[in-house]
Amino acid sequence: MSAGVKSPDNPTSHTLLGLQVSTLGWNAALAHAQELALSQGKPATIAFLDEAKFAALLLGGGRDDRHHLLLPAGGKFLRLLLKFIWRKRPLEAAFTAAGFISALLTYFAAPRRIGLVGDDKSRAEALCTHLARHAPWHEFVAIAPDTSLSGRLDLVIAEAAVAGRHMERRLEGLDIGLVIMAGRGLHGLARPLPVSTGTQPSISKPSLA
Repeated sequence: MSAGVKSPDNPTSHTLLGLQVSTLGWNAALAHAQELALSQGKPATIAFLDEAKFAALLLGGGRDDRHHLLLPAGGKFLRLLLKFIWRKRPLEAAFTAAGFISALLTYFAAPRRIGLVGDDKSRAEALCTHLARHAPWHEFVAIAPDTSLSGRLDLVIAEAAVAGRHMERRLEGLDIGLVIMAGRGLHGLARPLPVSTGTQPSISKPSLA
């Protein structure tokens, strides 16, 4: 089980069809994510619950998400459903991957080492450049899908198809605080970098040794 979900009685979440869904507001969710990022031991994992993912769960899918603390995303149906289920504790906030990650990077006051893993290396580099402009005091590392991970990373952002159970297996035993499974939630943030001689924000090389 992920370090982010200690037990069904974890006050940060309620159980929904076997999933641990966060009941935290924005400030509390950011504070909790920062605590996880600075922790030692097995990496904690956070993902996002939207209507499509919930529908897949009802159809027998979504097993990978049982290992994550899920932040509820927007969507009128999902919000109404959770409000009906949790009558005594209504949903406090809705999150998107792009919005939560952007907010978390600025919530980290001290510099952190952040890795970004994606299916496409050039896209991972483009996202690192975009995020480095947003929070230039952090160190961003673009990681190819087949790169061996090593070295301390406070936060790993896993995008698209790599954000699955096989990604969790790659992270076992590594010195990583928190993994955010963004899926395709960052799709609109950046495009692969064009060839340019201009100055770009500093991004670390893929090697994490």
